[in-house]
Amino acid sequence: MVSRDVIGKPSMPKKHEGRQVLLVEDTRFYSIAVRDRLETQFGVKVTHCATFSALKRELANDAGTYVLAILDLCQPDAPDGEALDYVIARNIEAIVFSGISSDLKRDQILAKDVAEYVAKSSIHSIDDLAAAVDRRLSTTMAELLVIDPDMDQSILKSLLLEGRFSPAIVRNEQEALATLDKVRNIELVLIRSELAAKRGHAFLELLRNRYGEESIRVIGYSSAVGRDDVARFLNAGGDDFFHLPISAEDLAGRLHHTMTLHKQIQVLQHMASRDYLTDLLNRRYFFDRGPKIVDMCLRQRQPVSMALMDIDHFKKLNDTYGHEIGDVVLKAVAKKLMVLVGEKQHLVARLGGEEFGILFAGLDSQAAYQYCDQIRSEISEVRVVVDDEDISVTISMGLANISGSESFDNYLNAADQYLYLAKHSGRNRVFSDYQVTKIMAS
Repeated sequence: MVSRDVIGKPSMPKKHEGRQVLLVEDTRFYSIAVRDRLETQFGVKVTHCATFSALKRELANDAGTYVLAILDLCQPDAPDGEALDYVIARNIEAIVFSGISSDLKRDQILAKDVAEYVAKSSIHSIDDLAAAVDRRLSTTMAELLVIDPDMDQSILKSLLLEGRFSPAIVRNEQEALATLDKVRNIELVLIRSELAAKRGHAFLELLRNRYGEESIRVIGYSSAVGRDDVARFLNAGGDDFFHLPISAEDLAGRLHHTMTLHKQIQVLQHMASRDYLTDLLNRRYFFDRGPKIVDMCLRQRQPVSMALMDIDHFKKLNDTYGHEIGDVVLKAVAKKLMVLVGEKQHLVARLGGEEFGILFAGLDSQAAYQYCDQIRSEISEVRVVVDDEDISVTISMGLANISGSESFDNYLNAADQYLYLAKHSGRNRVFSDYQVTKIMAS
């Protein structure tokens, strides 16, 4: 039995999967060793340039792609650190990986706004470099939000800039919520303790309820030492707390530590939120994350709709060909859904058996219906080969618009009613509010 759409077992996501890093290195050993280590350990994509000329050609195409550059100080066509200056001038964070023997030379390099320096001379140099890359990517991966009405006059701002952080700054909780809704990749929030303590730290609870404990880490800070202020903040759900004054190094260390723990927790949550067979999100995650997406869309007055999808005649397929082939069909459909829907804007999950759910955010009823019909059409082209026989797959879908705040089950029930109509109208079709309105108007 052979399938054209076989999907392997779900794999663990690597910590910095898909992020792009430049490696400027003319020594063959280090270029191979560093690239292999970073791609294997972290899942980053490493682009290697052996010369300064190759670096310039690469950055001329798309400098904005790279979040980090690792550079030997000298290249055959740039012996005096020209490549480093070139990268810094293009606002790419730089790690120098070089065998500098002079302390004076090292200090001169670090004075050039280099993120870190790693010596090649150590037997642990590759390990040290990997740790440095992890630290930098753990920080730059997330947007940082600071909530402080007096941030412009605060020493904290200069400390963050010194540590190469570029925070978004807001004055109060309302501005913070608006920013969090708008900027989806904020993962770390710093809040002045006086603001956090208002109404018994109610704002921390609001953050957890609205965005989920897995999405954001919160650190409190204060310039005055208060009685039990650290304990109260942590007990209310905060992740860390520090007092000013603090050195730039200690602050950066705390932020790096918090983000490292955050990424480790996300990896574990990824495992818990995935359907083992298809690697789509599972029912539990769909019911946890879905209401938050609906709530955000309703607050922002953006359209949102719920779709339920069934594979047509799936029980008959299992009875005829066996559950092994049924599993292959489920994987093939899931793979197509991942390609067509993804997980950035919309939410797609396997809810159980042959049933899948999709929550469409930001699409009006017509656009969501057209999207569903495209999914239906694309899946109808999936073919699974069993011995010498091609098995075709079709689906039925029900789509319901969400116009007001109700229980999440109500949204699913509305989509299920349309799914019932789609099945009893011949299958391989989409039924929705939009379609019913269109039929009644004609």
